[in-house]
Amino acid sequence: MLDPFTVKRLASIMDGYIEHKVPGDLRVSVRLRHEIVGNQLTLAEERPTAKRNEWDRVDIVQFRLESQKWKVYAKIEDNKWSFVEVISPSEDFEQQLEWVEMDQEGLFWKS
Repeated sequence: MLDPFTVKRLASIMDGYIEHKVPGDLRVSVRLRHEIVGNQLTLAEERPTAKRNEWDRVDIVQFRLESQKWKVYAKIEDNKWSFVEVISPSEDFEQQLEWVEMDQEGLFWKS
């Protein structure tokens, strides 16, 4: 479980990332959300459904703090999380977020 300081720090990092990633004029059609549970942070994309005030959620990436290092996980075909081996575990959360943003393998930001 993450300590309260780390939770606040991660929330601040993710809020800034999301603010930069999704321009204000697009936020009516797409939004990013993060959720912290235990030692995991999940980033998801939401888009409006045909029903008013409802959004569909698609998980993009999950960061897990394991043995004092952040590991990155992606969803695979059967909707299960799989460790991304091309991104080495690191103590630096922001470095891991940068790897996800670059997405050289096309695992996270599908077009």
